[in-house]
Amino acid sequence: MGQAKKHARQLDADFLNQPAGEVAAVLVRAQQAVFRRAWAHYLEAADDDPEALHDLRVELRRLRVWLRLSRDVVRTRKSTRRRLKALARASSPMRDHEVMLDLLDRVAREPDCAEVAVRIGRLADERQALVGGALEFDVKPGLKPRARKDSIPFARWFASQVAMMAEQIERDLSAGRSGFHAARIQVKHLRYLIEPLHEPFAVVEPMLADLKTIQDWLGDLHDLVVFRAHLADYAGWLLTDALPAPLARPGKQARPLSQAFASVRDDTLRLSAWQSAQFEAMWRDWETHRPALEKRLYIARNRLIGDIEKADPEAN
Repeated sequence: MGQAKKHARQLDADFLNQPAGEVAAVLVRAQQAVFRRAWAHYLEAADDDPEALHDLRVELRRLRVWLRLSRDVVRTRKSTRRRLKALARASSPMRDHEVMLDLLDRVAREPDCAEVAVRIGRLADERQALVGGALEFDVKPGLKPRARKDSIPFARWFASQVAMMAEQIERDLSAGRSGFHAARIQVKHLRYLIEPLHEPFAVVEPMLADLKTIQDWLGDLHDLVVFRAHLADYAGWLLTDALPAPLARPGKQARPLSQAFASVRDDTLRLSAWQSAQFEAMWRDWETHRPALEKRLYIARNRLIGDIEKADPEAN
C-alpha cells in the first residue's frame, strides 16, 4: 500500500473536479511504474527472495484492476494489456504451487496425514521442476494511458465505482458458500481502487484494514476449495508413484496392486476429511465475524462517498 499512497501525491490539488480520464491515466501510469520495479526485482532476486513472485503478482493485479475499472475513461494499448494478461496466467501455476505447499505443510501436522502430505509435496516439486521455467515479459511498449474525451469528473466516477462494488460485495456475500469467491474478487478490486486515496480521505485507512481482513479470510476459504479440487490430481500422482514397483515384477501381482490402490484410497479419504473439517471450522468462524465486518465496511463506504460529496458537491 505504500506505493499506492504515493500515487495520489502526483495528482493536482483539485483532482476531484478534473475529468476522470485524466486522473485515472495518472494513476495507471504510476501503477505501471510500480509494476515495472516489481518485475525488475523479480528478475534479479527471484531465486533469493521467496516473496518476489508474490510481490510481482500483487502489483500486476493492482495494475490490471485499474485498467479494468477505468476502461470507460482511459484508453491503453491493447497489445500491452494482452501481454499483462498472459503474464498473469503464466505466473498463476507458480503461485498456486506455493499455496498448495503451504497447505500441505499444515496437513503434515496431522499425524495420520503427515506421510501422505510429505509424499505429495515431493511429487508436486518434481512436477513443478518439469513444467516450471522463468517468466517472460517485455516492459516495452508500455500501456500509454490517455484520457478518453468528455469523461465525467473524477469524484463522480470514483464514488459510483465505490458504490457499485460495495453493492456487488453485499450481493455475493449474501449468497453464502456459492458467492464468497466472487465476493473475494470484488473485495480485492475495491481495495485496490481506494488505495491511492489513502491520504486525501482518512476513512480509507480503516476501510482498507477491513477489506484486507475480509480478503484474507475469503482467500483462506478459497485455498481450501482449490485444495479439494486438487485431490483427484494428488490421488493420480500417488498411484503413478506407487504402481511401478509391483508392475516391475512378473506375474499378476494381485495383492501388491490391490494394496497400492487401497493405500491411495485411504490417503485420499484422510485428505478429504481434513479439508472438510478445516473448511467447516473456518466457515463457522467467518460467519461469526462477518456481520461486524460487513457493517463496518458499509459504514465506511457511506462515509467515503459522503466525504467525496462534501469535497465536490457535484459528485452527488
